[in-house]
Order: sequence, then structure tokens, then C-alpha cells
Amino acid sequence: LVGIVRPMSNLDQSRYANDNFNFFARSLRDDFLAARTVEWGTGNVHVCDYKCGSGKMGWSNWDNEEHMWVDWEGRQGCDPGDT
Repeated sequence: LVGIVRPMSNLDQSRYANDNFNFFARSLRDDFLAARTVEWGTGNVHVCDYKCGSGKMGWSNWDNEEHMWVDWEGRQGCDPGDT
């Protein structure tokens, strides 16, 4: 799994330091949106991930739109040993 999330320099990282943390957790969306900065611009994808084995992806805007386990054109998995 590979993921990317918007920068949130004003977020208290220690508050979320546990084994169950997930940037896609619905219960944390308001916290993440409250950490929004001007650097985010007008884009609506705030977190995304790529599942290496299946090649599927997911993304969320932490508001009302989320797409999980999406098949996309050109999708390929990346297993150990692949180059």
C-alpha cells in the first residue's frame, strides 16, 4: 500500500499515533479538514492510496465523496520482484 495525503503542518500528530490510524477514517475527516491550509488550493482530492498487489486505488475529499478499490484504465499490480 502506498498513500499520499495533503500537508497538515498544524495537525497534532501525537493525537493520531496508534495502530488503528487511517486517513480514510470517517470519524477523523472533520479534524483533517480543519487542518486545511492555503497550500491546498482548490483541488478536491485530499488523500489517495494505491494497492500494490491489485493495482487498485482509492481517494477521498473528506467531505462527501470517497472512491475505494477503483479499477482504472492501465491498472497494474506490483508484486515483490516486479520491475
